[in-house]
Order: sequence, then structure tokens, then C-alpha cells
Amino acid sequence: MFRSLFSRKPTKNIPEISNLTIDRAFHIDPVEMKLVGKDSIFVSPEIDLRIVAQGYSDLGEQSFLHRFYPDDDRFILQIQGGDGVSDKRIDEIVLWYAFDVRYISQDDEWSGMKQKMSAAQFSLPTQDGAIVFQRVWFNHSDAAEDPMTYFEDVHENRESQKGRSVFQTAMLFGRGLKDGSDEMLLVNMEEPEDGDRAVSYLVGRAIPMHSLVT
Repeated sequence: MFRSLFSRKPTKNIPEISNLTIDRAFHIDPVEMKLVGKDSIFVSPEIDLRIVAQGYSDLGEQSFLHRFYPDDDRFILQIQGGDGVSDKRIDEIVLWYAFDVRYISQDDEWSGMKQKMSAAQFSLPTQDGAIVFQRVWFNHSDAAEDPMTYFEDVHENRESQKGRSVFQTAMLFGRGLKDGSDEMLLVNMEEPEDGDRAVSYLVGRAIPMHSLVT
């Protein structure tokens, strides 16, 4: 897997995928959310979510990343698959919950976070103590591995041809829960071209297509 898997290519249009795009609403079947393990730190949405922004990345090899940002900024709905135009296939759906977001202004702290993300384990501070996650990407050894980097074009309306570009550096970690399911942690460093840089700790749960109601 390449370190910079996501190339920076202009967005020709804002794709619609699985009936999802800006100004439309969705919710997750409550039955699916009841399956979340008691030892999980994932928080489930309680109401319908309206999409207010949409992100799009070309992964190469005819695969794309689509992110839908709801009016409740604790959540991100992510779909990986086709381009949403000529190719509407869906390979994976993940609902992310923003467990914590930290804004970093100091360069040494920013560099230190990149080093921390390169380790085979990541310790996430919580009010009940640290939770240790194991690296999922590049998990063939315990040696340090550089995070992934990518550009995401984020749009806030469907008419705009030019989105807001956000350069991101990320590493995926995971842990097993007591019920045998897995919980994901995406540590995502965000550098928008017109804003403050931040580190998001996103706790994710893969969901089946039938539980996504639009």
C-alpha cells in the first residue's frame, strides 16, 4: 500500500451515492446501534442527520472515498467504493464518532503526534483511563510505520465546482471488544488550506447497507 494513496485530482462534480448528498437526511437503524458492545466508547446518533457538507477523494484504481458531514458535527458517514456517478458500487460503510478533536498550533507538538501515530500501538486517553489500540494499517511488524497522507475536497453546496481542500495524515488502529466485535480508531491530522490544523480521534463502526436509511 502506498503511503500517499490518495492523489489530488479536481472534483468534476459532487457525486450522489446511495441516495446521499448535501441537504439530504439519513439515519441508522436503531436495531444496529443496539448491537454496540457495552465496553465500546462509540456513541450512537439519536436522531435523523442532515448532510451539510460532502467530501470526496479519488483513491486511484477506480475506487473513491465519500464522506458525508451531518449537522451534528460529532459524526461522519464514510462510504468507500465507486465514483457515485457511473460506478455506484459500495465496498464499505463506516460511521465515525468524533471522540475528541484537538487544535495544535506548535510545530514540535504536531511533529510529535506524527511520531506517536507511527507506533504499533496507540494509547487513547479517556476519562476512565487510557485505552490501547493496535495498528491496523501496516501491521506486518511492530516497527514504526509512516502514516497515510491524502487530500480531501470538501463542498458545502452542490453548485460549487471548487471545494475546500484539506490535507490529511492518518493511521488506522483497532481493538477487540468483549462481544467479539472490533472497534476502529482513526487518528486523523487535518490541515485545511483556510483554517486551523487539528487532530481528530474518530471512533468507527462498520455498518451494513440495510441499516442505512435515507
